[in-house]
Amino acid sequence: MPSHTSATTESQRRRQPVQARAQRTLQAILQAAAQILVKEGEAALTTNRIAERAGVSIGTLYQYFPDKQAVFRAMVDGQRRAAVAAIEAWLEQASEQGLPREAVARGVVACIVEGFAGRTPARRKLARFAWRQDGDERIALSMRETAERMAAHLQRWGGPSLSYARLYVATRAVLGTVRFASLEASPLIASGALEELLCEMGTDMLLGGVQGAGAAAS
Repeated sequence: MPSHTSATTESQRRRQPVQARAQRTLQAILQAAAQILVKEGEAALTTNRIAERAGVSIGTLYQYFPDKQAVFRAMVDGQRRAAVAAIEAWLEQASEQGLPREAVARGVVACIVEGFAGRTPARRKLARFAWRQDGDERIALSMRETAERMAAHLQRWGGPSLSYARLYVATRAVLGTVRFASLEASPLIASGALEELLCEMGTDMLLGGVQGAGAAAS
């Protein structure tokens, strides 16, 4: 008679391919939605069109998402998680390389601009669409959580001398400017001028507290 452990292991082996297929299907649906948005426009984003583009039945799509808005929320959440992950990766890389604080702060702002405004036309369309979903309460909550996660990463980088109030103002100031520029499809995004000015502003705001504390301690 097989042991309970053996039975559990066999059950896990059976589930893994199913879970992998489910994840592939989920990603195919989200990628299809993003492709339709970029190539055909927001008006073409129907559940039937998304399912067709993803190569799944409409019934399969509804197994993953109850409605079109749920697909939109998942798209936006994915973009914002990726942006936070990029900031985390940059801070880790900067720490390993021992980069100066100003370079680190500018890199953080660059990650925010890339993640929430986009540098390519396709990325800018996706970012603008994401900002337009902020009327959805759950997406607005996701944005607040994203800002808090960014602040937490920056707090670990800056240490106790970087106050929560300074982090709050800095992250919201940069994100707020990026939001308006994205919604307005401002040419400043493509020109790089927005990123340069935000790097200057964000660096001053983030480092002002750190450098000020350092000067007071010396």
